[in-house]
Formats: sequence, C-alpha cells, structure tokens
Amino acid sequence: MAKTNHKQGQSIVIANNDVVYLWWTYSQKIKNCLGFSIHRIVEGVEEKNGLYATVGFSIVDDTRKSPQTTDQWPIQSFNWKDLYAPHNKKISYRIIPMINSNNDWSNLTPEIDLSIVTDAVSRTQNYDGVKIIFNRGLLSTQAFSKKEKEELKEKDLIKSTKDLISEPGNIWRKRLAGQMLYNINSFFKQKGKFYCALYELSDKELIGILEKSKHAEIILSTSDSNIESRKTLHKAMKNGVLKVYDRFMSGNSIGHNKFIVYIDSKGNPQSVLTGSTNWTPTGLCGQTNNLVIIEKPEVAQLFLDYWQQLHDDIDEDGNALQSKSIREWCRGNGSDISIGNSTELGIWFSPNTDKKTKPKTITPEAIPVDMLEVFDLIKGAKKQILYLLFNPGSPSIIDQVVDAAYLAKSKGKPLFVRGAVSDAQIAKKVTTNVISKDATLAPDKYIVTGVAAIPGGFSYWEKELLKLGFATIHDKILLIDPFDDKNCVVVTGSHNLGFKASYSNDENMILIKGNTLIAKAYAAHILDVVNHFKWRYKLQEKVRGKKGKELKEALTESWHDLDETDKWMDYYYKANGDLKREQLLFK
Repeated sequence: MAKTNHKQGQSIVIANNDVVYLWWTYSQKIKNCLGFSIHRIVEGVEEKNGLYATVGFSIVDDTRKSPQTTDQWPIQSFNWKDLYAPHNKKISYRIIPMINSNNDWSNLTPEIDLSIVTDAVSRTQNYDGVKIIFNRGLLSTQAFSKKEKEELKEKDLIKSTKDLISEPGNIWRKRLAGQMLYNINSFFKQKGKFYCALYELSDKELIGILEKSKHAEIILSTSDSNIESRKTLHKAMKNGVLKVYDRFMSGNSIGHNKFIVYIDSKGNPQSVLTGSTNWTPTGLCGQTNNLVIIEKPEVAQLFLDYWQQLHDDIDEDGNALQSKSIREWCRGNGSDISIGNSTELGIWFSPNTDKKTKPKTITPEAIPVDMLEVFDLIKGAKKQILYLLFNPGSPSIIDQVVDAAYLAKSKGKPLFVRGAVSDAQIAKKVTTNVISKDATLAPDKYIVTGVAAIPGGFSYWEKELLKLGFATIHDKILLIDPFDDKNCVVVTGSHNLGFKASYSNDENMILIKGNTLIAKAYAAHILDVVNHFKWRYKLQEKVRGKKGKELKEALTESWHDLDETDKWMDYYYKANGDLKREQLLFK
C-alpha cells in the first residue's frame, strides 16, 4: 500500500510513468501554517531543498522570481504532483508544515515534528510483463504556452501548435506524447511480423514506423477512402513493403480498434499493444490517452485470432460485413487469462450482439456481454470508482455509477467517485448524481467540461493557449477500488464503455484485475486529469461573459497569490470542504 497513517496526519502517494501524485490530511487546522514544503526522498536520501513552486506571496511585495522551492513558496493545498521525479527508483516524500512564527512570510519555519513521510513508490511503466504508458495530452497548459511565446508570435500559436505536434522530432511533440513514441518505436524494432487493426491512422512518424517494419499487415478502418495515409500505405503495399486491408464501415459504425500483435521470427505470438490512443498527431499529443503493452503469448494469440476474424469479415470491395459469424465469435471468446502475481486479464471484443444497433427499449437481455460484466463490477465497488470517458453515449457506465453512488449512500457507506467526460451533455447528467461527500451530506454537484483558456495573464500565471478544437479527454477508463488487493480492477482499451461500442463498432476491452500497482497508476492519471478540469471549469464559469474590470475582479477571486495568514486552510476544514471529500480516499 502507498497509504501512510501518522498520529498527526495521513498521506497517500501513487505514481505512473508520467507523474507522482500526493495527498495528505491532518485531523485539524495547523495554527499559523502558510502551506507545506515537499521534500523528495530518492532511494532513502532526502533532498536538501523542497520541490519547486511557481506561485508566491504578494506579486507587489514578494520580489523573488518564479520558481522558488516550496521552502520559500509553500503549497497551500493538500495535494501535489511531481512531474520530475526520476524513473524506476524508490521515491518517497516529506510533507512539512511551514509556520509563520514571527509574522514574516518571507522567512518561514519548518515544523518537522508535524511532518509526514509518505510510503515509497516508483515512477515507472513496467508492471511484471505489462507496460502502462500515459501521455501528456493536455495542450492548454501554462508551460507549453510560455515556451511557445519565446519562439513565436502569439497570433501564430494555434496554427503553429497543430504543425508542431505533427512534426516528427519536434521537442514539444515528444514532450506531449510522453513515452508513447519511444514505446511504439521499441515495439516495432522486434524481429518478426506485426498484425495491426488501426483507426484514424494519419501520423507521419507512425506511418513511417510501419513502413520500416517491412513485415506489417494492417487492417485500416476509416470511413474516408481518399485520406492521404491510405494512399501512402497502399503505395507501400504495391512496393511489397506492407499488406493493407481496407475495412470500410457503414452507417454509424466505426472500426475503432488500435492494437498491434507481435509475432516472433519463429511464428509465435508474443505480445500485444493496445489502449485508447489513435495513431494521429492529436491522439499522441492533443488528448489524454493511455497505451498498454501486454507481453503474454496467450493474450497475443487471442488478439491475433480476433484480427483474423476482422480480416475475414471484409467483402471484395473492402466493406465491413459485421456478420453473424464475427458477432458470435466475439460473444463467445471473452476470456480471463492469468498474467502472473495474482493478476487476471479479462478480454472482450466487439461487435458482440445479435443486432447491429441498440434497441430503443433496453431490457436485461439487451445488455451486451462485455457491458454486463462491467456493470457487475461497478455494483461490487466497495470504496472508490474513478473514470475518464470520451462520449460513451447512453446507456453507459455512467448510469451504473449513479446507481452505485446512491445505493452506497443509502447504506451509510458513501463511495469516493471522481470522473470526467468530454461530452458536455453527459457531463451535465453527472453533475447532480455522482459524487457523495460523506454519509450525512447530499451528493456533491460536480461539473467537468472541455478545457477553456485562461483569458489573460494574471499574477504569476501566464496566458495560455486556446482550445484547438478537438476533445481533450480521449481515455476510456473505469477504475474500481484501486487500493484493494482483491477487488481492484481497471477497465480500458478502445471501447467507449457504452452500448453503441458493443453493438456497432469493432472494439477491444481489457479488464486488469487484482493488480493494485497498475490500478494506482491509473488512479494517478485519472485524478490528475479530473482535478485539472474541475479547477478550469470553475474558473470558466466565473469569468463567463466578463470583460475589463469585471474580468480582472473575477480572476482576482479565482486565482491569487499565496495567503499571508493561515486562513487559506479554512476552506478545506469547513463542513463540506475539500478535505471532507478527500478523506474518502483515506478510509
């Protein structure tokens, strides 16, 4: 467990390949505390200085330049994330209350006796034969804008950003994609053959990787027969480099898979690469996404069998049939495979229903087999449900999460529920139904929406990039009880976790059961994204329609310098404050 209890407080620390995330809580407000300093401890050795922070005290009176360490500019919050922790090392943190003992915020005193030392975690992508990789696809960020303004005129930011994330080798493309590009490159450097089922393949660098492999067979599922990538791949096929099979989808259906099966030089299936990431510049760099690599021959064989089903389900003109045969195969070939260390991997493929479209009236018999398993898992949640979704449609897991939250509350055991969806209508439905604060309070009204730029520079904050016109949440993740060794489960893949995906699309869904390290890696990603959008939505609502003086006043209220008294803690310790809700993480 990465959950630490101390007499003076509690802490949780979780990590994935991209970020280490910390939460902590104290039973009561700390007098004269102006925030917390965070010291990183690497392999048992504590760093002399705190992590860096970018927000200081009075923008007028505090002349110190950003950034400063948290020893000088403490964190006035009860959570923090470390984006710069070293990889594959044991890391823990000391959380230190910083006390204003002499009424001098420029010279704070660390209260070591009240400090909390967290458990150790590792910032890694490796989990015993499974690799979990997250990108950094939130484009509208202060750091990205600040760097770009050093190189480009502001009016060119939007155009230039689209160009930058499409340009192989560009430093910002690499940073936003995180470790995804490295892992895809490494996957294709293995000697053997690759069987691919890909949707919206348009990224130049990734197409180049496919061409260089020289031994790839690709089922390409896009609706547009004239896209440039299709022409490029067919040209490569004529030159004997690749084999390409068009799979044109009809009506509302999409060939939504994004997986590759690796077959070694002896012809044996060895591993599979899957996840939510489309092979496009946007998928890599402009959306939140995850990539999963499973190094297990039985899993690779099952995905290869599914690939063959897709291949055989195409007529001579490249049209997908989505026939009775493939539907029966998908429905009958869901599987649980042991992948070591008490970890089970559940696998489902789509389409897996008798009918091609969901009925207007949903009966129990109309629930697809994959969704039925997911619904049962939600009903069995004990403490936490987390999710990130892209337009799941209806019915979906959202309906079940709502029911589970109300049922848990009625029993006096409220669930900690956090989630974000990119579709505004779905988000609106969630606002009034999902999050419970505790057993005695009404459900929390929680709103998540698309990202909006901060409209102007304010205090220590830089002006940000505008939204670029595409969804920023593209993950398909459901996470249940990430701290429970027996009950934790991650549901992900290409499946949007709604009925349409099971009825109408080519999809894959994986369920990783019983691995808390993987579950906590997903928890770090989900909570990072949810908290980002939660704050942005609140800011967006406060500045909506305001200009000039009104806009500045709204920003002043929403985004300000560090408080020079301990009153900043009052918000957290009020009856329905954030600490009340976050304590559900610690139960």
